[in-house]
Amino acid sequence: MYINQGNVFSSKNLCTCMLSSLPKDISPQVRNAYDAVALLANACMMAAGFRLQGLGEDHIIDTISDPKYPQPLPQEWNASATSNYAFRYAHTQSSLQFILKISRLGNKAIVNGLAIDDDKVHTLEVPIKDFVSQSSLPFTADSTESTEQKESKLANIFISVGRVADLCAMIKLQIIQKLAPGLQKEGYEESAHAASTANMSEPSSRQQQQPPPERGDPRPLHDPLRDDRLPPAARPRPFNDPLAAEPMRPYPAGDFPPPGFEDEYEMNRPPGRGGLGGERRPEISIRQEWAHMILYEALGSDLVAV
Repeated sequence: MYINQGNVFSSKNLCTCMLSSLPKDISPQVRNAYDAVALLANACMMAAGFRLQGLGEDHIIDTISDPKYPQPLPQEWNASATSNYAFRYAHTQSSLQFILKISRLGNKAIVNGLAIDDDKVHTLEVPIKDFVSQSSLPFTADSTESTEQKESKLANIFISVGRVADLCAMIKLQIIQKLAPGLQKEGYEESAHAASTANMSEPSSRQQQQPPPERGDPRPLHDPLRDDRLPPAARPRPFNDPLAAEPMRPYPAGDFPPPGFEDEYEMNRPPGRGGLGGERRPEISIRQEWAHMILYEALGSDLVAV
């Protein structure tokens, strides 16, 4: 069955590839949800131009499947009682061989991809309940039905056609693009989300080195709008000296001095202002005031000119 090259990852193409890959002489052809995930993962690899060469690292199939004309899988492709699957591929744009393994872990299907001689494993976790409709299993294609009817029923194994496209996009992003980056194929485009996902998963070195803020402190560790404008203001050291003398506090301002204070010699009078009536007196130093006071008391007021 020919695969349309317009959009190799369309739900129509994937269902066509899955239907062509099912062995003809076994029943049921798809036993459980893990069979369905493995079948779709193989269809995604075939749609990207990979050629199936065997089941696992050592197995060899007689007829190498062409991506445009998928051949039925060997009957033992899903013979594992523990829902473990393995596929080996080659690609015309690479000298490496690629291993794809799907295994059951609880309620998830774990998809592992590896390029032989690279030794770097790429992993995808697939929650079964989010993609597969258990009520449509097991599945066997009815030979009396048309190809469109078979593909429609095969697509119903999954929750919706959109879920088929979603799972394929995950396999493309997490497995295919990492196994063979830069593939050139008609109808195939790499997702730009791969680079942004890698950048988001690796925080900058400044963020890694910066300690987290203490609990209960709402202030950020670094505020460029506050911290980078001006240097901190100078403060005396020590800022709070417990041994320093208390500052002198002047008496409160008002029309009258505080009680018990007598300014007999007008020491607190502002300079240049006269006494009563506003008349101006010459400025006299404190020493002269004291000298006048002593002469006044000793000789009398007639001998001292004020």
